[in-house]
Amino acid sequence: MISRDEFKRAARERTIIIDGAYGTGFFDMGLGGVPSEVLNLEHPDKVETLHRAYVEAGCDLLLTNTFGGNRFKLEENSLEDKIGEIHAAAVDIARRAAGAAPGRRILVFGDISSTGRLPRPSGDGSFEECRRVYAEQASLLLEAGCDGLIVETMTDIKEMKSALIAIREISADVPLIAQMSFDESGSTLTGASIEVFAAVANDLEVDALGMNCLIGPEGMLGNLRRLAPLTNCLLSVEPNAGDPYFDGQKTAYGIDAAAFSLYAEEFVEAGASLIGGCCGTNSDYIKAIAAMLRGVVPASVRRRAVTCRQSLASRTSVHDIGQGFTVIGERINPTGKKLLRESMRSGELGVMLDEASAQAREGAHVLDVNFGVEKFFSEDGIRDAFVALDRATPLPLSIDVQSLDFLEAAMSEYPGRPLVNSSACDERSLSRKLPLLKKYGGIMILLAMESEISDNPDGRLEAVSRAIDRARQFGLSGDRFVVDPLVLSYGAGFDHKVTLEVIRLCVERGIHTIAGLSNLSHGMPNRSGINAAFLSMAIDCGLSGAIMNSGDSVVMQTFFGATLLKTGKLDEVAAGEEMDPLVEALLSGRSKVVDAMVDEKLSAGAPPIEVSQDFLGSAMELVGDLYEAKKIFLPHILFAAETAFPVFDRLNAMMTGEGASRGRVLLATVEGDIHDIGKNILATVLRAGGFDVIDIGKNVPADKIVNCAKEHAPDIVGLSAMMTTTVGRVSEVAESLRDAGLNVIVISGGASMNAELAGMYGVGYADNSSGALSLCKELMGRAS
Repeated sequence: MISRDEFKRAARERTIIIDGAYGTGFFDMGLGGVPSEVLNLEHPDKVETLHRAYVEAGCDLLLTNTFGGNRFKLEENSLEDKIGEIHAAAVDIARRAAGAAPGRRILVFGDISSTGRLPRPSGDGSFEECRRVYAEQASLLLEAGCDGLIVETMTDIKEMKSALIAIREISADVPLIAQMSFDESGSTLTGASIEVFAAVANDLEVDALGMNCLIGPEGMLGNLRRLAPLTNCLLSVEPNAGDPYFDGQKTAYGIDAAAFSLYAEEFVEAGASLIGGCCGTNSDYIKAIAAMLRGVVPASVRRRAVTCRQSLASRTSVHDIGQGFTVIGERINPTGKKLLRESMRSGELGVMLDEASAQAREGAHVLDVNFGVEKFFSEDGIRDAFVALDRATPLPLSIDVQSLDFLEAAMSEYPGRPLVNSSACDERSLSRKLPLLKKYGGIMILLAMESEISDNPDGRLEAVSRAIDRARQFGLSGDRFVVDPLVLSYGAGFDHKVTLEVIRLCVERGIHTIAGLSNLSHGMPNRSGINAAFLSMAIDCGLSGAIMNSGDSVVMQTFFGATLLKTGKLDEVAAGEEMDPLVEALLSGRSKVVDAMVDEKLSAGAPPIEVSQDFLGSAMELVGDLYEAKKIFLPHILFAAETAFPVFDRLNAMMTGEGASRGRVLLATVEGDIHDIGKNILATVLRAGGFDVIDIGKNVPADKIVNCAKEHAPDIVGLSAMMTTTVGRVSEVAESLRDAGLNVIVISGGASMNAELAGMYGVGYADNSSGALSLCKELMGRAS
């Protein structure tokens, strides 16, 4: 293993060329029928041949053949008992190939990717399970002698976070590259944007941030330019060789090696220090990149303008403290609120989610989450609350949790970059909370006090300065903190002018401040008026944000007016798109509201089938349309489905006779393909659209699909093929169904399928779940 500093020095001396694709390489060798990782044991010579081809082409960094080598992935093929052998062999093979280049040092990085069991709410896995699986794989790779590690082709920010945290628990000094897969809009499948990725990963001791797979070099260049000003890390890119297509004999890609290499210098100019290839690339592509970059000044020598931001992030959105006033909604706090308290303690979180939705509509930018008396909660309850908020609101969260165990549970469960509320500045308080901030990331509120609250501004500021110095010694920079200047009760005799002066002093030093506004008027009459008056004064002094009641019109109108007079800009609440009330209720998980709306239709005389298909089903179709338009993402559509399906079941139980279902669809991911997220989304959309769905899983052989079709007699068989190496299985299954004499319609989809291939195979095709639903409706209409 080399040190992180050595790795960064190497990147300053030259652009590091990473190798190309392995899955398509093995397929071209005739080895596409088995998991790639098995080849380390059964065909090590073939693996070494592919490695050597990349070394001879001029690559500087080889990835081990362990992309799908984590325990969860190996369990899918009953290979988990060979996990140690597979990783030891993979590193040994890569090392031998790397040593075949005299006079050159070829780095060997252990390759790590998704577990296939996304943590909640994107899947049914847990953060802790993912962390343990990644810790095991990282340990095996480092024990076998890797120089560094790469986590790549990730689509879920929470799973990425679990991997990075696990690796840093294993080693603080291993060079680490983190890459996610973004589409051309700059979003992952589960909703993380490039900005969210940067905000989260910048805190987690990563050496290089980047992107790979999914799109070609042109789209990736635009995404890299978005990432470049957001991080001081090295930048890495590994694009696909364009889009896949069928050339009459096999799947090919749209960009050849010469055209691919033309983007290499543009990547370097945009800031990339590491460049390689993903799906469809081979040693010819790597050779062309290496030739193109000879003599080109590396990115690390060039100046890259990086914007310093204090960004908070949820799964899907970013809010920058200091870019306008930050309104932090205070109402997820059960103190003095019986209904909310009972709801949160019981785990029935509807009232909490209603408060989250309401504060978002009122104009809050961030939501503070407080559990009141924490002894009435369990760690699982804390985790469940943050999972529910993750999928119900796009707003970043402030974690207002005091128990250390509960705080760690919340920080590990939260996928984004939270505001941590809070720590006093004394050494004891900091020693408890700084390790969590460093491990999980985030921005912490420092209370301007140590063991006592100073009654003068300089005393409070001195406490803050000592705390930031301690944090720097711990490896945390000053921009990981904001300051609470301490708003105290006016009725208890505290002088509000001290707080205002602390705000001014912090502004002079470039420190952002966030205050708890409602503390001021505790025990006083006309609380709204008092809070509003102080808020205006504090904004004029430079206050960056406040934890406040976004539903208090007096306070909110004062906020608008004060910011206008202070900045000359009108800080209005962004007007969101008007949404169908039923769709909004489904997306926010308000099951009682959905039930009431359905009951209203039934009471008005609408038959259950009409309510199911034309009311609730239509609303779920709109949810699907929002997903396809990238206005919501995987966790949100799953949450809406969880809310809707019990209501569908209730309506189905009321139906008698024919017509309760639009038809029966059997779904499967073809043999050799273990990607099933798209298929699972389609199953959700089809069920919501009134179809009976039989989902028989992933990596399903043709004979099993035929047998299940005989057993269940579906009207339609839907086949998913994500990988270019498995699209031919669609044709195989279609032929097998015809040979078995089954009169069933076959449709197909997946990243590697297209209309041309579907036409050649004699099957239907849709490029997304909404299109597949429309296709199924059309086909069943014809059949009737």
